[in-house]
This record gives sequence, structure tokens and C-alpha cells, in this order.
Amino acid sequence: MTGETLLHEAGIRLVKDGSIAELSIERDARRNSLDNPALEAIISAARILTRSEVAVCVLSSEGERAFCAGSDLKALVDYSLADKVLHTRLFQQAMTAVDELPCATIAAIEGFCLGGGLELALGCDLRVSSSAAVFGFPEITVGALPTGGATLRAPRAIGMARAREMMIFAERMSADEAKGYGLISQICEPSRAKTTARMRASDFAKTIEPASVRLMKTLLHNGFATPERATADLAVLADQILLASETSQAAMDHAAKG
Repeated sequence: MTGETLLHEAGIRLVKDGSIAELSIERDARRNSLDNPALEAIISAARILTRSEVAVCVLSSEGERAFCAGSDLKALVDYSLADKVLHTRLFQQAMTAVDELPCATIAAIEGFCLGGGLELALGCDLRVSSSAAVFGFPEITVGALPTGGATLRAPRAIGMARAREMMIFAERMSADEAKGYGLISQICEPSRAKTTARMRASDFAKTIEPASVRLMKTLLHNGFATPERATADLAVLADQILLASETSQAAMDHAAKG
């Protein structure tokens, strides 16, 4: 993606072109796995996006071997206990930051999407996958646990029973299986995930105002575990804010004339 580079550090790049952004992991030599500096860069990128007028952000990665293989085990094995604990905290913060971005998010998945990589994808609003992609939570086989949000987000996405199978027995899932369970939204040919996600982002950004997405995601995040009456009141307040905006009025006028 061409555009203005807003961040490029620790193998993480954030580019913005109008109301579209792309956050990419450029660590193909390590299967796009994440060490502490990379996680800190993702958190920084999320802060930048929160302050930007962006309607949609594509999350992609370098190469076709892996969208993200999760934690960088080669780095982790050399960390002190304090840095290992920090790694877990940073992973949680990074995944939450992506999940709570005020713009729409589309994951472009090629190759392995495992462990923390699947946690990253689950933090996105929509997931586009290559037909050759593989999904799973292998943490238990290496003496670790999926602590970056998987135990919360995976059961919501695919149901508790299937999430248990994936995490406890480290079962992997093909793209077709993932589509059947609702884990991904769209399957494309190998090497086409990034292009497909960018096309969806472009189509989306043409008609959607960033303010609308921001308010919608606020409702979704705050309404999920909120009592029904409070959720309804929150929705009314958000709607009033949006309806009072010039962009909302213009969009309604355009739709009415169409």
C-alpha cells in the first residue's frame, strides 16, 4: 500500500492513504512472530490510529508463509522472567488495542495463523483468508497458554465447544473449516488475501464516515456486557451525536435523493 508512513519500527509498519490505513508485520524471517519491541510498536501504531481520521485499517503481513506465528519463541527463550512477564502484558495490551481501534479492521491472512497470530486476527472486525491458511492455538504443546485474549474472543467467535477443542487439544483448522465455523468471513486464492482485503477496505471507505464507525464500535464494545436498558440508552446518545453531524445529514440527503 502506498501512502504516508506514520510508523516504521521493530518490523511493524503503519501507512495511511486518505481514510484507509494498513498495519503490517514485516518479520517474514521469523514467520511474522512478535517480540517485545514489535508489540510495543503495535501499541504505538494503535495510538496513532486512534488520533487519525481513518475509516478502515487492513492488518497484513510480509510474505505468504505466515500471517503471524504468535510470540517470537527464539526471543522469548532468552528473556529474563521479568521480560517474559512483560511479554504477556504487552501481548494483552496490543491485542486489546487492535480490538478497540475506533476504525473498522480487516485481517488479511496468508499461511499460518497460530497462537498469538490468531488472537490478533480475532481482534479484527472481519477476516479474509487464503485458502491455504491454517488456524490454531498450539500454546499448550510448548508449555504456554493463549493469554492474549483467545479465551475471551474465540468462544464468542466459534462457540465454547470448538474453542475448547482448539486450545486444549491444539487442533488445527483449515480455511474451509474456519469459514464453516464463522472464524473467517471470506476465502480467496493463495497470495490474494492482502489484495482482497485492500479492495474491501477501499469499497468500505468510499461510503462510510470514520465518525460512524467510531460510534458503532463504541456501542459494540460497551454494549456487549452491559445491562439491556443501559445499552439502549447508550445507543440513543450515540445516535444523537451522529445525527447532529453535518456528514450524517449529507449522507442521508444523498441516500434520499438516490
